[in-house]
Amino acid sequence: MAEQIKPGIEMVKEARISKKRAGYIEIDDFKNSDLKQGYYCYNCVYYVNALGGKCLIVHSRGKDCFGKNSDVIATFGYCPLWAPNHAMVKKK
Repeated sequence: MAEQIKPGIEMVKEARISKKRAGYIEIDDFKNSDLKQGYYCYNCVYYVNALGGKCLIVHSRGKDCFGKNSDVIATFGYCPLWAPNHAMVKKK
């Protein structure tokens, strides 16, 4: 089964866009924020923390809009492509 879906996984990897093109930013002041409140990558439907900070639509490696270079999508990062993961967002 894994061999059958491997081409699809590779296609998705190639389809991802750069951090800068996505408008992705990391602001270190938000590292210790309550990530379940706000528009953070942590509670975005495209974020996969189990893989060490990856996004399904944005490349993990590269520079963000501020020129900060990293190899992960930070839990406290943000981009305009954000879509809420209702299972992660804290209810009021």
